[in-house]
Formats: sequence, structure tokens, C-alpha cells
Amino acid sequence: LAAFLGVRHSLLVNSGSSANLIAISALTSPKLPEGRRIKPGDEVITVAAGFPTTVAPIVQVGAVPVFIDADPITGNVRCEQLELAHSPGKTKAVMMAHALGNPFDLAATLAFCRKYNLWLVEDNCDALGCSYSMPRELAESLGFTENSPGLDEGPDRVIRYTGTWGDISTQSFYPPHHLTMGEGGAVNIVRDQKLKVIAESFRDWGRDCWCPSGVDNTCNKRFEWQLGELPEGYDHKYTYSHLGYNLKPLDPQAAIGRVQLKRLPQFIEARKQNWETLRQGLAEHEDVLEFSMPTHATGWDPEHGFSWDATGCRTDCSWFGFKIAVKPGAPFSRTELAQELDRHQIGNRMLFGGNLLRQPAFVQLRQDQPEALRVVGEMEGSDEIMNTAFFLGTYPGLTKEMLATEIRVISAFADNS
Repeated sequence: LAAFLGVRHSLLVNSGSSANLIAISALTSPKLPEGRRIKPGDEVITVAAGFPTTVAPIVQVGAVPVFIDADPITGNVRCEQLELAHSPGKTKAVMMAHALGNPFDLAATLAFCRKYNLWLVEDNCDALGCSYSMPRELAESLGFTENSPGLDEGPDRVIRYTGTWGDISTQSFYPPHHLTMGEGGAVNIVRDQKLKVIAESFRDWGRDCWCPSGVDNTCNKRFEWQLGELPEGYDHKYTYSHLGYNLKPLDPQAAIGRVQLKRLPQFIEARKQNWETLRQGLAEHEDVLEFSMPTHATGWDPEHGFSWDATGCRTDCSWFGFKIAVKPGAPFSRTELAQELDRHQIGNRMLFGGNLLRQPAFVQLRQDQPEALRVVGEMEGSDEIMNTAFFLGTYPGLTKEMLATEIRVISAFADNS
């Protein structure tokens, strides 16, 4: 996986949610520089619309999530609110997901993180195989010169997979994702070797020793360490530098993942094609339905595809889902359309938790500990996603007949409502 993405290490864990917990926990380590370490009460900027376990680990490590709004078209963060969310001396990181396989604005987010020396954690669980490119001059100003393996847009541009632009990123191998091990996840260490050792420690009970299971004394001083208040020479394999977890996967899961990984390129292409088939097939219903667009896209037409903004940045989406919103004034609601799809046994999902701030767990958190989170703005876009949007799958195993049925059912419902 690390070789496919072009990152320093990929550390396997038992789920994508565990990967998020390990990623943010690693940034709390006392082994990091004091000024960059996330401590209780420090702030991490995130987005209100999405999946709860992108945000829950921030709270679980004692940090404060600072919520900014989402764009209802892309499903991603409104990057113009990043500055509003920044709190000097308290903001330590940005952690958010590439929504439904649509990369968020990495150029703007990276520029913000570089400006304030912040960590960037990419939740890449829905976006394995997505890529983001920008003009070389811009990329070099942000510290990037090389493409990810197998990606090339010419000498004037840098193109990289999502999950390789930040400091650390996460993957999920839950069955609906781009590849699966039945269950599982990974933490990608993009550049910094020290983060690999720390993340591995949090995954493996918090131990200080970095020897693989079944291997002893790779440091050649197993009984020569003195850490904490332990006696000198206490076995390094039983020395714990973090309050860790046991979040390892099983070897059979890894074996499944290795086979799946060989098929990943064809899975990615199938997801792109399935998204395009749905978009072409439902284009005539733009009067009542609104469709997602990639970040930096300004329009779409059936003949030429997407048009792009003036930033010079581009996204190539390995779609996790096909997002649809019901427009205001349509003769039916999102829920009524979802119920119609259910009647025809067509799988559909909300955009995960919608506006997470409306979820019972976060409402209760605000009641119990008002200081445990901070909100910037009114969350109008996140509310719109919550009230009007849902998505269909782009699973590679969908047949042409299945996709045609989805288009037929939606079209008939839109025409007859």
C-alpha cells in the first residue's frame, strides 16, 4: 500500500475508525517537539458534515474540535473559513475527510497549514486512488516536487494521490470501500519516520519498543534502557511510553488485502465509470436534482465533461459514492426519493452523519461540556447536506443493468411526482 501511494510507511490497523484514532493520538506524543504536540484543550479544525469517527478521536484525546461549514455541492470543507477558525497558540492541526472520494481543496488547506505550522491529517478512507494536481510552481512553494508513483501530468504540474499531501493520513478497508480486508484500516506516514514509531506504539499497547512481534532486541540494548521511573535495564519490550491501545489486524486480513491491492487500479476505473454512467443517465433531471461536482470544477456537460476554475488545481475523483440533492421547489423531498429507492431495493445512504452538530452525541456533548467543541459560523451548507442530500454507491461490481435500473427508477419518480 505504501508503495502504491508513494508514502514512507503504511501501518495496518483493525479499522478506518481506529486509524483516525491512532493518527490524532500520535500527534499528542511527548516525543514530538513541545510546540507542536497536541495537548488537552488544544484545537483541531475539522468540518461539520461527514462521518463521526473523523471527529470523535479529537474529543477522545482531549482536544477541541473546531467546526467549519461544508459546501453542499462538493461535500467538502469551505476553506475560506479556515482563517476564521484559527486561534493563535491553540490551533495545532487540521483533520478532515475527502468527502465521498472528492478531494478537498488541498492547495488552500496546505497553504493555511504551512502559514501557521499546523499538522494536516487527511482522512482518506473514502478516497483511495483519488488524485490532486497543481501547477509545479505552487506545489514547490508548498514543499512538493515529486508525483505519486504511476501518476504524471507533465513537467509543469505535480500530481499526487490524496493521502500523500498531509503529514499523516488514514484508510478504511470496510467492505464498501475501494478495497477490503473484510474489515481493517491503515495509517499512512507520509514523510516523518518518527511518526511511524509513535503511531505503531499507540497501536501496540503504547509500548516503547519497536521490535516486530516475534523479534527481539533490534536495538541491541534491550536490557540497557532507563525510561520513566523504571529501574535501569528493565525489559524494553515491556516499557510503555504512551497510553495506547491494541488495534492490530489479523494476518489473514492482510493476506486478503494483498490480493485486493493488485486489483485496485481496475476498481478505481470502475468507480469513475459508474459515476459517469449515473451522471449521464440522470442529466435530464437537473431541474429537480442537483449533482455533486469535483473540487475546483465549475460546470459539467455531457459532451465535454467538467470545466475548471482559474486556480490551476485539478481533482481526479475515485468516487466512493454518487451524491444527489433534491432542489428547493421539487415536488418531492429527499426522504420520499430515498423511500422510493428502498421500495425498489436500491441501496442509498445519507452523507453519513449529515451535520454532525445535530447528532445526539454532539448535542449531548455541548450540553455536558460546552467548552469541548467550538463552532465557526452558521453551518448552512452542512444543514443543507443534512436536509436534501443522499448518495448511491459506485461499487465496482455494479452491472450495466443495475445502473440502468437505478436511472430508470429515479427518472420515473422524478417524472411522475
